[in-house]
Amino acid sequence: MKQQVIFITWATPKENYESYYKYLRERVEYNPYEDEFLNWNKTLWEKLWDEYEYLRSPSCTEKFADYEAWKILFEKMFPYIREDVIIATTSLGSTFILKYIWENEFPVRIKKLFLVAPAIAGTGNEWLWSFEFDLEHVYNRVSRWSKQIYIYHSQDDNVVPYEQSLRLKQYFPESIFRDFYNKWHFYKESELPQIVEDIKS
Repeated sequence: MKQQVIFITWATPKENYESYYKYLRERVEYNPYEDEFLNWNKTLWEKLWDEYEYLRSPSCTEKFADYEAWKILFEKMFPYIREDVIIATTSLGSTFILKYIWENEFPVRIKKLFLVAPAIAGTGNEWLWSFEFDLEHVYNRVSRWSKQIYIYHSQDDNVVPYEQSLRLKQYFPESIFRDFYNKWHFYKESELPQIVEDIKS
């Protein structure tokens, strides 16, 4: 039976529909001739499918994320999850899994937990809204369910400050910290070979 890998994606948290409408008006552009760019998390399955069972967590929308909605959909995966699952997350997906494990009993032990550019606090441009959690109390719960934690962050991240991962590392001193340069928020990377290597190691 193949080792399972679950991926939880990024998203943009919004307080309500009005803040979502504002986001659409001011920041979303439309170009019918632009080719879709597949970044590393859209192609990760191609690197793993021959050796791993790859499952992508469902989410309502990447543009208007709500914690409770994500929780409902995430729990629909539980009947299919096996012991020692590997979970890879990015950005708000990392926020979600940290909060979920803090608040809930997880059904199985996690062999490896990957937190790529994890958002643990709001910034001047974005807030976590329903995804907010208390980092002071999350360590024991997450450590209880996760055998090994990996934290990835690029020092020039323009979405989630690099300092957030440095702070997270203080709470998880036993975690493996991967330091990157010129990767921004990883969304412009077509491949991320380091995560493939760490999953397979």
